[in-house]
Amino acid sequence: MITKNRALFKLKVSDLFPLKDRLFHLIFPEKCTACSAELSTSDRHLCPFCLLDLDYTYFEKYTEATAVEKLFWGRVPIEQAYAHLFYRKGGSTQQILHALKYTYNGQIGRAFGKSIGQSLRQQQKWMDVDVLVPVPIHPKKEFTRGYNQSALIAEGISESMGIPVQSLGLQKSTHTASQTRKGRFLRWENVQNNFSLSSQSDFTGKHIVFVDDVITTGATLESLIRTVLDKYPDIRISVISLAFAA
Repeated sequence: MITKNRALFKLKVSDLFPLKDRLFHLIFPEKCTACSAELSTSDRHLCPFCLLDLDYTYFEKYTEATAVEKLFWGRVPIEQAYAHLFYRKGGSTQQILHALKYTYNGQIGRAFGKSIGQSLRQQQKWMDVDVLVPVPIHPKKEFTRGYNQSALIAEGISESMGIPVQSLGLQKSTHTASQTRKGRFLRWENVQNNFSLSSQSDFTGKHIVFVDDVITTGATLESLIRTVLDKYPDIRISVISLAFAA
């Protein structure tokens, strides 16, 4: 009888948790990252309308070169490049990136990183990757923001694909202004010689993937790839980004 009563008590207590979650949601409702609408208890980060507004690239299904891969042709050698979403001004993707970089919503970066990993983990050409390397940001910017958004995306990819993340050794050595309103040439000029490798780095013989939040002109990644290839000319490099401004 005592055992049955204990089991019944545990059952009744456990039944309270959904009610507790609903009450917490009622007092502190989660808002959609893109439009700030109140989310239901079953939604995470984005409301159904903003989810439908996302413009997926579906590059993982391509058998020929993607637009983001062509961006680097004639500039730096890469194995492959992938972007998860197309960036459209005023669209949900822009709001996600803004939240990730300027409103301290790091959770959405990790969530979309997991989504990227789920899209790529069945693709044979991504199976031999040795390490994910987040594109570094200047320590001052990382301190202000509280995180490197590319590192959070990389952590989400790692969780889905089981590929380790390595952040040490690669550094952004100068603090540059925002690239948002710069043209192609100014973006390229703004990132020249911005990156450095410390003695902690060792990419010898590896296939590394640089992870970024958004690719526009590719200037940042070009500078980063050149820096690494100067020291490790025989390594293989690929690129993954959350978004691509076509």
